[in-house]
Amino acid sequence: MLQPFQRALSPRHTKPLATILLSVSAGAMATMAYADTYPTKAIRVIVPYGPGTAPDTVARIATDGLQKRLGQALIIENRTGAGGKLGTEAAATANADGYTLFLGTKDSQAILTHLYPTWSVKPNQALKPIAGLARIENVLVTGRSFGTQTFAQVLAVAKTKELTYGTPGVGTNLHLMGESLKAQTHTKLLHIPYSKSAAEALPATIRGDLDLLFSGLPPALPMLKDGRIKALAVTGTTRSKYLPNIPTFGELGVQGFESGGWFGLFAPAATPEPILKKLETAMTEVMKEPSYRERLEALSAEPWSATPVELTRTIDVESQRWGSLIREKKIGTD
Repeated sequence: MLQPFQRALSPRHTKPLATILLSVSAGAMATMAYADTYPTKAIRVIVPYGPGTAPDTVARIATDGLQKRLGQALIIENRTGAGGKLGTEAAATANADGYTLFLGTKDSQAILTHLYPTWSVKPNQALKPIAGLARIENVLVTGRSFGTQTFAQVLAVAKTKELTYGTPGVGTNLHLMGESLKAQTHTKLLHIPYSKSAAEALPATIRGDLDLLFSGLPPALPMLKDGRIKALAVTGTTRSKYLPNIPTFGELGVQGFESGGWFGLFAPAATPEPILKKLETAMTEVMKEPSYRERLEALSAEPWSATPVELTRTIDVESQRWGSLIREKKIGTD
């Protein structure tokens, strides 16, 4: 009588097993061969924000370097709407063949899923990180006509009367910064979203239509330099080299603003691992080029050479922090 292990190794069982192993091996070899020749055509990179924004500019700087390394064109496709939701969904549901990539941000990867809890797309599951690209700091500014000179003075006013603050839209990381500041300082702040055209928020601040504005540093810096607006505080663990005289939120006693905005390269989750590795290696080489840093610094951004593991860890931390705030303040659209 055959024992169980003998039966498992009998000819009638080993043939299917051998067939399975052969199929798996053939599939792996085909994937490796595919990765060796990849890419053979243009690659589209979905950016969930409009042309001329900081994410769009970072994507163009990164793809300029990548296409030189990969030998194929990388074409930016701006898919705007719903605070980045539409572009994120387009990337998450795209073919996982290496010919669709995605410019992800703190908003798309760590915030949207909490704003839309019934959304069928889960960005952290549907999109796989390839590499970090860049970081920017965020800044709280006011118009010169507002009259106050310091962060402390603004808070003192906001404890006695309601002040308005502008952002690029409901649920953006800048909106959540405003809600966090309001909660921590017990001040009266009214959110004014500029979701249709965030570029209008800076002129509105200059005119005095807005008391305060949370902005990414790149679009605000030219107006800070010429004195049309005044910076009150910046994100980061240390002061920004672009605004060395402006304190961080942490210095001013406001917690949770250690990171500003960040940008990373992602792909649909089922993209073959050899292709993801090839893209990661190419991006690592691009980031070593002096021109990459120089172009980012012209944008008042910094290179961020995060690995997929580091990028995933950052997303987890951000998701936990901002998800808690969204639930607590009942911010969302569902």
